[in-house]
Amino acid sequence: GATAAATAAAAAGAGAGASGSRYVPPQSELQISVTSPQKHGEGMGTFVTYQVASGPAPGRGTGAPSCAVSRRFRDFAWLSQKLTENNKGVIIPPLPEKSAVQKMKMTSGFIEARRRQLQSFINKVAAHPLLREAPELGTFLRAPDEQWQLEMARWQAEAAAVQVPAMSGALGWLKGLQHSASNMVSGRSDDAMEDPEYIKVRDYVLSLESHVAEVERQVSRLVRKEADLADALSDFGAAGEQLGKFDDGAMRACFDVLSARAGQIAAAAKARVEHLVFEFEEPLHEATRTIKSVQVAMETRAHILSAYVQAKGDFETKKIRLAKLRGTPGLAEAKLSEAERDVTVAEQQVRNTKLEYDTIACRMTEELNRFQKERSHLMSGLMRRFALTQAEFAAENAKGWGALLDDIQTQLGAAPPSATSPTQA
Repeated sequence: GATAAATAAAAAGAGAGASGSRYVPPQSELQISVTSPQKHGEGMGTFVTYQVASGPAPGRGTGAPSCAVSRRFRDFAWLSQKLTENNKGVIIPPLPEKSAVQKMKMTSGFIEARRRQLQSFINKVAAHPLLREAPELGTFLRAPDEQWQLEMARWQAEAAAVQVPAMSGALGWLKGLQHSASNMVSGRSDDAMEDPEYIKVRDYVLSLESHVAEVERQVSRLVRKEADLADALSDFGAAGEQLGKFDDGAMRACFDVLSARAGQIAAAAKARVEHLVFEFEEPLHEATRTIKSVQVAMETRAHILSAYVQAKGDFETKKIRLAKLRGTPGLAEAKLSEAERDVTVAEQQVRNTKLEYDTIACRMTEELNRFQKERSHLMSGLMRRFALTQAEFAAENAKGWGALLDDIQTQLGAAPPSATSPTQA
């Protein structure tokens, strides 16, 4: 059932990337760069500003003029939050996580990694067929710094002014709790009103997260092993150099070339670690965060469906109450009118929640299809590049050790070793 469907969905996604009609990710009409990180303050008050430059993409963009503004992480977070609020059902590209520990350290490596991740985020937003039209994106990219600060203050004031009163929020929570309890008692579930095909995809995505996270964990482990190997090679070369000082002549020369070649191979290994982080670890980490973004969209859909089901129940309850009141002799006209208004309001709430649910469901059909294609495109590309780079790294290592062997033979004046084993010799 669901497992087979999940497998089929995965195969379909893979096929989209491997078939003749290869998937091409959406292209933005804007070219956006996030550069020039500047660190401000110390400790927990530390923050980094970035220059966000945007302009027409070569060969694609013809509209917005070039512009450069200064933004910090919380500004990107605000944009992400606004896009989520105003585009329910859309899979919002993920932001890098906030880390209090990393913020305290704020190393150059952390700042550079975050810069790359923020650049990935904003370019994916600009390439998204719906989000690229969002007015918040235009303001984020083009508002001058002083105007941006004023806009931020205005938005914060508006958000505070429209906050739901505590009592209203509590009542909503209690109604939701009552709805959940009613479902448990009756054995019903809101899923009964969901599209069965969507439920299969939802279950597939939920199971997908742990598998992608495990691959990410193993790649991180591989990166650590490569970093340890690079350090060990560097230390090995340095130890050989020190040992060589106790010898002279050809033996000392051998240790010198050993130290030099080991240092070169260690430097190549360190460059390989940086390549693994940039080309594999970071994209996989982003893939895990993207799945969480998919889950946020799915949670929104579930919340709206629940609201729709509750609205239907409330409407039916109010209709029954109205029918009883109409059959009550001598009832005051005002009380009957009030009950009729309650029914009208409840019926309108059913229409509103149904429309919102239908809109989200329609949106998510497109979004999940795009997510599958992009995920397949990413994973197939990662696998190809990983295999290629590992082969290149292995060849580079073999070349380095082969050069060391030649150097030692030159110093010792020995003939190249034969293919026969020591026992055969």
